[in-house]
Amino acid sequence: MNVQEQIKEWCKDGRFLRYANERMRKEITEVPENHVATPEYEALDEGFEYDDRYAAPLAAYLTYRLQMAKLQKKAKVRKRGIWWVLVQVMTLGHYVHVFSDEFGALAAELQETVMPMLHDEYVMMLNGKRQ
Repeated sequence: MNVQEQIKEWCKDGRFLRYANERMRKEITEVPENHVATPEYEALDEGFEYDDRYAAPLAAYLTYRLQMAKLQKKAKVRKRGIWWVLVQVMTLGHYVHVFSDEFGALAAELQETVMPMLHDEYVMMLNGKRQ
């Protein structure tokens, strides 16, 4: 079963969806290091505010950051990097949908990265294990 099919199966479980929504809400609202922007991101984000042509470089930078996070050997560092990218994409809000040509692949890859991570945490929580 591929990742997309697994995600569809997991999303049928209402308890998992509640867990995933709460976990993402916490990362977005309560973890300050997820909101620390790098100088490169700030420059691209500021440029994007004034010129739509910055959408592609911004999406490329976030994709690069996601790939770098996924390559980290330490699980804690890897998860922190993935959450950082998710928060930046969520902060962009509707622009991700408006510029779907630029952000579409990133959004799909981010979903395929975050949802299994959340499901692993959920299963560990159900089994009473600490992370």
